[in-house]
Amino acid sequence: MEETKEPKSHIPVRLNILFLIVFLFFAAIILRLAFVQLVEGEQYRHELEKFSIRELPIPAPRGRILDKNGEVLVSNKPVYTVQYVEEQGQDIDEEKVADRLAKILLPDGEKIGTDKELLKKTIELRSTLPIAFNNEETNALKNRVAAKLQAVPKQEAVDSMSDFELVKTALYVGLRVRSPFDDNQRKDVIKKLNANAKGAGTVLTEDNTSDLELLKMAISANMKLVLTLDKEDRDALIKEVKAQIRKLPAPNELSDKSDMDLLRYASLFELDVNLPLTAEQRQFQWHKLSLLQEMRSPQMPSYIPRRVKVNISDEEMFQIEERRTELPGISVVLEPVRQIFKDPDGSAFGTHFLGYINAIRPESLKEYQAQGYNAIDRVGVTGLESSYERYLRGKDGIMDVYVNKNSETIKKEMRPGREPEPGNDLVLAMDWRYQSKVEAILKEEVEAFKKRPTTPKEFKDAHVLVMNPNTGEILAMASYPDYDLNLYYDRKAFNQNYTSLILPNESNRFIYTPYPPASTYKPLSVMIALQEGLTTPNEPINDRGGLNVGNSYKRNWKPGGHGIVNARRALQVSNNTYMYEMAIRLARKGKEGWEQQFSVLDYYNAQFGLGVKTGVDLPGEKTGWENPNLYYGNLADAMIGQYDLFTPMQIGQYVSAIANGGYRIRPHLVKEIRKGTTDPKQKGQTLAQIEPQVLNRVNIDPKYIQVVKEGMRMVTQPGGTVQRFNGLPFTVAAKSGTAQTGRSAENALVVGFAPYENPQVVFVVIAPNSLRDGTSSSDATGPIARRLLEAYNELNPGVLTNGVPIPNPPSSHK
Repeated sequence: MEETKEPKSHIPVRLNILFLIVFLFFAAIILRLAFVQLVEGEQYRHELEKFSIRELPIPAPRGRILDKNGEVLVSNKPVYTVQYVEEQGQDIDEEKVADRLAKILLPDGEKIGTDKELLKKTIELRSTLPIAFNNEETNALKNRVAAKLQAVPKQEAVDSMSDFELVKTALYVGLRVRSPFDDNQRKDVIKKLNANAKGAGTVLTEDNTSDLELLKMAISANMKLVLTLDKEDRDALIKEVKAQIRKLPAPNELSDKSDMDLLRYASLFELDVNLPLTAEQRQFQWHKLSLLQEMRSPQMPSYIPRRVKVNISDEEMFQIEERRTELPGISVVLEPVRQIFKDPDGSAFGTHFLGYINAIRPESLKEYQAQGYNAIDRVGVTGLESSYERYLRGKDGIMDVYVNKNSETIKKEMRPGREPEPGNDLVLAMDWRYQSKVEAILKEEVEAFKKRPTTPKEFKDAHVLVMNPNTGEILAMASYPDYDLNLYYDRKAFNQNYTSLILPNESNRFIYTPYPPASTYKPLSVMIALQEGLTTPNEPINDRGGLNVGNSYKRNWKPGGHGIVNARRALQVSNNTYMYEMAIRLARKGKEGWEQQFSVLDYYNAQFGLGVKTGVDLPGEKTGWENPNLYYGNLADAMIGQYDLFTPMQIGQYVSAIANGGYRIRPHLVKEIRKGTTDPKQKGQTLAQIEPQVLNRVNIDPKYIQVVKEGMRMVTQPGGTVQRFNGLPFTVAAKSGTAQTGRSAENALVVGFAPYENPQVVFVVIAPNSLRDGTSSSDATGPIARRLLEAYNELNPGVLTNGVPIPNPPSSHK
C-alpha cells in the first residue's frame, strides 16, 4: 500500500523571510542613528548652537472709543519711542549710555529732589556721581561717617537684643524690615506721634504713612515700643544684621575709601550731605538717573526691550540714529499711544470718564502676568480704559527672533497665525456734540458766577450729569475745571501741569465724592412718609416757621413759615417744617425706640440707589458716607437731606427712578461693543449690546411717586423755588437744594427731568461752596440746568417736545 505524503507548509519560510526583512530594516535604522550620532553629531550640535529662537511680543493696537454716531473719541497714534535691550553676551556700560542719552533727550521736567534724595537714588541704581571733595570736605565727611560706625553694635551683641532693639539696629545699619506692627500697635503709634506733633503740620493716618515711616518717626521721637517678632522672623533678621555689620568698615579704614564710597556710607546712615554740584549739574544727574532707571527695569527678561522714553521729537530721533554706534542697546521704534479727542476749540474732552492707560505697577505685575500680559504692556488705569480693559486690549502677536551663539539677531519673522489682533471698540451712548456743549456751558457759567461779588472765594468747581431715566444711558458727564487727558502721554507736559492742574481735578467726583443732597432729598422723604402711612397726599400741615424736635427747635428756611402745606406744596416751596413733622411721626412709629427708624431710611435709600453702588461702568465707585450718629434730631436732619452724603451718580440714579415711575436702572456709558478692525473706516461686527438693566423696582406705591412728580413740576411753576425754566418749549420738573457744609460757603444743587409728561432726560447739577447764607441755590445751578436742556433740545429736536419740533425761543440765562 502506497504512503500518502502530506503537503509541506510554506509558512515557516515566509516567516523567516519576513523576519529577515524586519531585521534588515531595524539594522538600517540603528546604523543610521549611529552614523548621525557618532559621525554627524558634532555638526548637528554646532547647528543647534548656531541659532536659538526667542519669542518677541508684538503689541496689538488697543481698541478705540467712539460716540453713538461713530465719531472717534479715543484712538491710537504712532510716536517715536526710545527702547533699550541688552542681548546676552553683550557688555554694555549702561551708565555711560544713559549719560550720553541724557545729552540728547530733553528733560521731562523731572522732580529735582534734595541732595540726600539724589544720593539715595544714585546708590539704588548702582550709579555714580561726578563728585570731587576738597581735603577739608572729605575729612569732615569721614568724621561724620566714623561717628556713625562707632555706634554700630558688635556682632556678638545682636543675639541678646530685644525685638525692638533688633529692629532699631537693623534700620540703623540700612536694612529694610518687615512691618512689626499689628493693627492696635499701629493705631497707638499714630495717636502718640500726632499728640507729640500737635499743630505741627500734616496729621498722620494709616493711609498717608507707611509702617516703615512710622517706625522711623517713633524711633526719632524716642518712643519705647513693645514689639514681638516671630521666632522665624527674628532669627532671619539677626542673620541679616550680622551680615550687614560684617560688611561695614572699621572707622580707621575710612582713610582708604573714595569720596563716592564715603557718600554711600553717608546715605546708608541717612546723613544729610551737600553735594558740590551746580543747579544745571543736579538737573542733569536727575535726568540721567530717570533714563537709567527705565533701562534697568527689573520686572522683565533682559531680551525684552524696555521703554526708555515715549513720544520723542523728530530732532531727538535723528540725533539718536546718527549716534547709534555710541549707544549700544538703544533703538528708536514707532509704537502706538492713545490720542484723545479734543473739543473743536482745542479744550479738553471727557476727562472724567474716558480714562488713561499707563505701565503696569510693580505691585500688580504678577496679577497681570497671570492673565497673559507682558511686563512692558500698558493697561487702563482710570475710567472706561480701566473698566473695559479686557475688551479694549488686543491680542499681541509673536515675532520669532533668530539669535546666534553671540546673541546677535540674524533675522526676525512674524509667526504664522500670530499676527497682532486689534482690541475691540467701545461705542458710547452719548453724542460727542452734546457732551462738548455741556462742557462749554459749564465752563462759561462757572467762570461767570465766580466774577459775581457775592460769590464765595471757596467756589472752585461744578459738576453736571445728564442721563436717560428709561435706559440708564449717560448722555453727558462733565466737571469743571478739567484737563486734557493727552497730558498723560506727554511726560514733559504732564510734569509741568500735574501739581497745578491735574492733581486738584483728577478725582472723579461723580463716583468718588459724596455730597449732602440737601432739599433734593425731600421727594424721597415725602414718598417715605406716604408709603409708611405717616400722612396722606392732601393732609394739611401748618408751618409757623419751625418745629420742636426733641429738645431743640428746628427752623424752616423761611422766617415765619409757609402756612398750610401738603405733600405737593411742601415740595414746591421746599418746606422744612413738613419734613420735621414726618420725622417725628416716623420716630413715634418705632416699636423699640426711634433709633431703629434709621434703618427705615436706609432701606428706602438703597431702594433708590442712595448709599449703595449704582453699578455704573466706571472703576472704583464709592457708596457715599453714612452718618454714624443716631440722635433723635438726626431723623429730622435726614428728612431735609442734611445727614448722609451721596455721590452725584447715586443722586442721578435716584432721580431717574422717580422720573421713570419707580425702576432703579444701572447707569452706563457704553452702549455697544464692536470687534476691532485694522481699517479704522470699517465698522466692526457687533459683539454685545448693553441693554437697560433694572436693578430693582422700588417699594413705593406708584400713586405716591406720581404725587412727588407733581410736586417737582410745581417747583418750576409760579410760587416754586426754581424759576429758571420759564419759556422753554417743553415742561420741566425739578428740585433745588442748598447744603450746609459747616463752613462759610454752602453747596448748591438742582436735579430734575424733562419733559414732565414723558421724561427723557434727568439732570443733576452740583456747585460746591458756591453760596453764602441766604443766596438761592438756583442762582448757581439754575442757568446751567436751563442751558443744558436747551442744548439737548437743539441737538435732538422733538425728543423733549413730545415729537413735535418747536423752534427754540431766545435763551434767557439770567
